[in-house]
Amino acid sequence: MNKYFKLGWLVATLTIFFALNLFAKSDLILCNDNGIVNSRAIGEIEKIGNELKKKTGISVYLCVKKTINGQKIKDFEKNLMGKMRKPFVLLSMSVDDQKVDMMTSKTDKKLLDVDAVLSPFGGTIIPILTSKKSKDKYSAAMLNGYADIADRVANNLDVKLTSSVGNTNRILVDILRVLVYGSFLYFIIMYFRKKYLSKKSS
Repeated sequence: MNKYFKLGWLVATLTIFFALNLFAKSDLILCNDNGIVNSRAIGEIEKIGNELKKKTGISVYLCVKKTINGQKIKDFEKNLMGKMRKPFVLLSMSVDDQKVDMMTSKTDKKLLDVDAVLSPFGGTIIPILTSKKSKDKYSAAMLNGYADIADRVANNLDVKLTSSVGNTNRILVDILRVLVYGSFLYFIIMYFRKKYLSKKSS
């Protein structure tokens, strides 16, 4: 009887342990209103973030809000300071306010070029957010941006991430960037061409 009791207690303990780990919320995901970033992307983000934190001690946090009610995103980010441990990088976005930003702790500034990540031309976030594709574009933008941040930090510290998304997603972002800005340039050329032809014919 004692043998079966111990076995039952062990099984119950292991079940509770795995259940808690399965449903536990990662401390790297500060917010994700209404699952804006889908569960698959969140899973990949957590995998990348946990590996980076384990190998470098640097935490990359994510906070995605539906709205910050017109508040300046820098002020919103400052309100999250108490939830983050230094050294850190924070990637934040407000969908309705159409704002995306990054914040780093002072010790991390030399490890990451924030402007490069957020650049509409060379970055990995803005081109996806400005694309016409609406389905899961926020998930794709945050996953690609988060992976880019982790890769840049890891490279600067000569650390290799096995969970890195590699160059495949970067190539896709580059293609998307060419399509988005190429289309924009095309419409500008057509607009001025039309104006020129209308003036010429009058």
